[in-house]
Amino acid sequence: MPGRSTPLSNYPVVRSSDPALVRDRLFRVYGANSFDVKKTDSELAITADHLQIGGVGLSYVEYIGDVSVGFGEVSFVRQCFAIEGAARYHVGKQSTEIVPGSWTPILHAHRPLRFDFQSGYRQIALRIEFETLLRNLSALLGQDVRN
Repeated sequence: MPGRSTPLSNYPVVRSSDPALVRDRLFRVYGANSFDVKKTDSELAITADHLQIGGVGLSYVEYIGDVSVGFGEVSFVRQCFAIEGAARYHVGKQSTEIVPGSWTPILHAHRPLRFDFQSGYRQIALRIEFETLLRNLSALLGQDVRN
């Protein structure tokens, strides 16, 4: 992974095989609240890049090693676009697989969410602050959608 150009490589968050460093960056930058390496004896390497412009963020992440990343109730909606590999996301009792060339539905803000990423998984993720989304949708529709 190191040295390889990624779609957002000018905006690095982490490029590491150190689980403690990866956990710290995922918590601070992405708002994660859990990070677990599934097989501690296997290879681990994470590349993550993130560009934030106002209330809109775009991330590129790739995983070597099976990991699980959880999020509590966050202030943004997100949608993930799989480039390579497989993953699974869990919202409440719902669990859905993400396969290459597919994407998630828009994942709600204010709901706990967990991802299980298989080794070799790569994705682009879009996240939009919920208030930014409501403000722009209200402007587009010409009426307040908060009611």
